[in-house]
Amino acid sequence: MEPKKTLILLAGAPGTGKSYTGQIIRQAFPSLMYTPLDMFKEHIYDEIGFDNLSQKSILDEEARQRFYQAIDLMMGYGKQILGDYPFSYKQKPYLEKIANKNNYQVITIRLEAPVEILYQRQRNRDQEEQRHLGHLMNHYHRDDVITSDVELDGMPTMEVFKKRMKERKYSNFSLGKLLRIDVSDYSQINYLQLIRSIEKIAGISAN
Repeated sequence: MEPKKTLILLAGAPGTGKSYTGQIIRQAFPSLMYTPLDMFKEHIYDEIGFDNLSQKSILDEEARQRFYQAIDLMMGYGKQILGDYPFSYKQKPYLEKIANKNNYQVITIRLEAPVEILYQRQRNRDQEEQRHLGHLMNHYHRDDVITSDVELDGMPTMEVFKKRMKERKYSNFSLGKLLRIDVSDYSQINYLQLIRSIEKIAGISAN
């Protein structure tokens, strides 16, 4: 099997389980360079910090530019890449340009579920898991800690979550070959079928 230069984009709205699905893919294909965009956000949140949403927005844009640069560099080295983010129309033209420049094929794995399920999942995740505070707050500096009397002011309401889903069109994102996965019920997901599809399209063998 001849490997093809491939960028895999693990897409879907917050709460679809991209991190878990990414773990399964990485276990099957350990040679993939895992590059989640959130990693770049967290680094710059710690480096600089922000006092309000305006400053946070500037840092988010800088993180996206660093993400694109990293993808471009790895493509220059001929690496097989797995990117992870709630990708939307904002990132598509940049990723398409980089892939075309480096002659890479793209596979989009789009995780999908009803908005009501996703909202509750992402809310439970943000409250229960050890998530970087920069994602959950409208103000953050390194070494900030959360206490019982501090509100996570960056967590969206149901109305805001629905608005983001509609405006950013997470459920419509697609670049290259599209693989759709219904994640409404995790117990019903056929991950083996997903791995076999990646093998066939990317020309790489799973462990």
